[in-house]
Amino acid sequence: TCQAGACTASVCAAGRGNCDGAEGNGCEVTLATDVAHCGACGHACAAPHATSACAAGSCAVGACEPGYADCDGAASNGCEVSVASDAAHCVACGHACALPHAAAVCDAGACSIGACAPGFADVNGRAEDGCEVDLGADVAHCGAVGNACVVDHGEAACVSGQCAVASCAAGYADCDGAAGNGCEAHTAEDPSQCG
Repeated sequence: TCQAGACTASVCAAGRGNCDGAEGNGCEVTLATDVAHCGACGHACAAPHATSACAAGSCAVGACEPGYADCDGAASNGCEVSVASDAAHCVACGHACALPHAAAVCDAGACSIGACAPGFADVNGRAEDGCEVDLGADVAHCGAVGNACVVDHGEAACVSGQCAVASCAAGYADCDGAAGNGCEAHTAEDPSQCG
């Protein structure tokens, strides 16, 4: 329009905006794609840990900062996940850390063991198999890491974290029921335990 001898923009075309208020450049903004004026003048897009974008007049995530990801698809919270430390999204969205008998954590983008479940231990130091040793049943680590069960003249067992005699060699017996001295009776030679 022309007012008092000066051209003015009275109505912008659909999808355009006169966001700077200057008449000389008319409706200078494309509201469908302008990050500073997305959908309306003054509506700026800002997404945490991301480069913002404006698509079809709505704010969107353009690109995530390194180490972050947009796992929920919501532009309002940007790239909300640190894939270097989030156990539910370790390295990538949806890649959850789940380790046997362990509380898993994501450390520098790799799944690792935070803590073992009670009664279990990580002896081999490999995260992928979690806390692989059952301290209540493992003969080499019975009740504690490195506590090996050994039975003289027989086979050892680990029962509820305690060493026990599983079986005796031929000609021997565990007559006193004490695992510490194994199969102590030589039944082929001991007159008090003969046979």
